[in-house]
Amino acid sequence: MMTGNLQQAEERAALIARAIVPVLTAEFIRKPEPRPLSAREQEIMLACGQLGRAVDRLDGAKFASPGAERQARQALELAARNLRKLIDLREGKHGRGK
Repeated sequence: MMTGNLQQAEERAALIARAIVPVLTAEFIRKPEPRPLSAREQEIMLACGQLGRAVDRLDGAKFASPGAERQARQALELAARNLRKLIDLREGKHGRGK
């Protein structure tokens, strides 16, 4: 009689395993929900976009008048400084010391 119970238990275990495998697989491949950005992280992302646009403007101004290139370079430097400041604030740094 023990063999019958063991066989029934194995059959039930196989049924349960077949039912659980798709659920577990879906859970393993599911991408986690992205956490919302904090206000500081949103500021950093905006500053990254501003920096990228400043680089684009500098690239476009290289073949324009010298004054346009200078202005674009200054805008790029300002955008880079702003991004650095925001990152330093996020990391708790207040000075430029290393």
